Amino acid sequence: MRELQIVQKTAALHEARWWEPEAGGKVHCYLCPRHCHIGQGQAGFCFIRANESGKLYSLGYAHPAAMQIDPIEKKPLNHFLPGTRVFSMGTAGCNMGCFFCQNWDISKSRADQVRSSNVPPEDVVSLAIRHGCPSIAFTYNEPTIWGEYVIDICHAAREAGLKTVMVSNGYITRQAFHDIYDHIDAANIDLKAFTESFYGRITLTHLQPVLETLEWLKNETSVWFEITNLIIPTLNDAPAETRALAEWVIEHLGPDVPLHFTAFHPDFKLQDKPRTPAGTLHAARATAIEVGLHYVYEGNIYSDGANTSCPSCGTILIRRSWHDVQKNSLRDGACPACGMAIPGRWTNSRTRAELTGARASAAERYEDLNL
Repeated sequence: MRELQIVQKTAALHEARWWEPEAGGKVHCYLCPRHCHIGQGQAGFCFIRANESGKLYSLGYAHPAAMQIDPIEKKPLNHFLPGTRVFSMGTAGCNMGCFFCQNWDISKSRADQVRSSNVPPEDVVSLAIRHGCPSIAFTYNEPTIWGEYVIDICHAAREAGLKTVMVSNGYITRQAFHDIYDHIDAANIDLKAFTESFYGRITLTHLQPVLETLEWLKNETSVWFEITNLIIPTLNDAPAETRALAEWVIEHLGPDVPLHFTAFHPDFKLQDKPRTPAGTLHAARATAIEVGLHYVYEGNIYSDGANTSCPSCGTILIRRSWHDVQKNSLRDGACPACGMAIPGRWTNSRTRAELTGARASAAERYEDLNL
């Protein structure tokens, strides 16, 4: 466990969920598969779940370290409210130890090492509304570790008619999964590789719990979800691994779950690895399509692989440049050429009107807040 200087007074801390007391003043956190056993004055691996006087507290609750407006395609989500903006937020800490983390400045920091603001759940919703965002994304670091805050934001968001998004590594226990994901509308899960050796050496975790999370999402929830695989040269770019990953997705999740292959750039502890060549992404995409997946994308490069096409007739339905939607030809969620229904959560004239009405109604409730 990690030594922690708890700077807030106990009365100001938010007591965590998913824990139990142990002998000697320790606590057992069972939010994620690490199952940290945390001593007095210490924090778990994630840095932001801390033992103070024999109780577990969430230091991330109402203390985001990053907030900004993003295109929904940046999450990446290509089949969820395309072309809309999403209010994105994250805290300090993470429950994985990825050597390639691209948000390491906050994910590898303790709560007292980042500049954060006090933003209660209702104020998060207010900010999203004021910036014209129909959805809120929990992202940048791992949102599972601040699940208490996520749940309370989801309650406030639902009352205001806004949607919620998890951008997650999928490292969560069965005990906590439904508590969080039953409130979520969409998710993107990082399937970082398809070998246990990669997960063990490069992320300091395990593969199987992530696969189980994907199966729970498919079989036990109505959450719309997509998958991202960041391809890192020499570490997880072997064609056989890509094929095995795609075959697992089609066998366990079906052909309609969107899969994003994205390009790596050197960062954090992997400065010695080169950027992912575009040809590697093209080959991975071709393999996944050959296996039978219907919606396979390329990210972090300019490519036709960002477009959504009809798997039946080949018509380009949504044309994208990087994260920008240039044209959306879907008609009520279907291909205008052949009529095939395209899985996803789409915007149309009716849903756009509903979202606008929800924002206007909610804005009246929050107009007196000065944020």
